Amino acid sequence: MAGLKYYERTKLLIELIEKKKTGGPGDLAKTIGVTKRMVYLIIDDLRLSLGRDICYCKDKKSLCFF
Repeated sequence: MAGLKYYERTKLLIELIEKKKTGGPGDLAKTIGVTKRMVYLIIDDLRLSLGRDICYCKDKKSLCFF
């Protein structure tokens, strides 16, 4: 069950990054219902699994794929 929640949160995070609507890490943590630390862990997992860099863009105020 916990794995499913993790998958759903990860999927939501990918969608938000693609739409460039994540906000800052604190805002994103509230949006997907995890701690800020968990946001960073999920982002690290995504970087490894997708092979893409994820950075915060100050102009767009969102995480973005590069």
